[in-house]
Amino acid sequence: MKTVLSTKTLDGETLAFAQTLNLDVQCIDFIETTALPFNLDSTGLQTFDAIAFTSANAVKFFFENELASSMINGKAVFALRGKTSEELLARGIKANTDASSANELADEIVSGRVIKSVLHICGNLRLPVLENKLKVAGVDYNNLVVYQTKVLANKKVNQPYEAILFFSPSGVEGFMGSNNFEAETICCCVGQTTANALKEKKSTANLIISNEPSPKAMLTAVADYFNNN
Repeated sequence: MKTVLSTKTLDGETLAFAQTLNLDVQCIDFIETTALPFNLDSTGLQTFDAIAFTSANAVKFFFENELASSMINGKAVFALRGKTSEELLARGIKANTDASSANELADEIVSGRVIKSVLHICGNLRLPVLENKLKVAGVDYNNLVVYQTKVLANKKVNQPYEAILFFSPSGVEGFMGSNNFEAETICCCVGQTTANALKEKKSTANLIISNEPSPKAMLTAVADYFNNN
């Protein structure tokens, strides 16, 4: 079996799936997420005609508010595919888009020329990609921060791995804070933004990007790489 480090905790079903791919996965969290208080009553958020989610955590923490379900009724919902869309589907909500990145998500919102205002449900370390692109297109953008991410940069791994899974730029920052990896290590990133963050830390990293932004897709990409090389 190939040894793989996941830079966040994966569920049992995903770990069992990894075993079928001949991958032995160890999980170490290099970021920590916690809910932040937010008020849906007094923020004037009902005026937005679309809501965008770019992380599964944003979905989870947003719907901890008892008013979230009623607020989302009648509004267009945009979300990244993979875990983010899956979290919405688990709550009976199907997103209007199938984008794999914030950049693609902005393109899809703008292309319909119907959406005039967007509320972005996000964390404190959100990247400005969605905001910048929507504003350039003349779409009114605002954000609601529902969780915070703390980078855990002091955790040190105690063994080498043949592959590492990176799920976010903050996860890259956490891992690289106290660790490094060999040139031959396969680094699988959830998307181009995370890959760019890793390249900034280590330009020689051997990178692959999964076709879908989900842990299973990333594991499949790693297995395919090893099978073909």
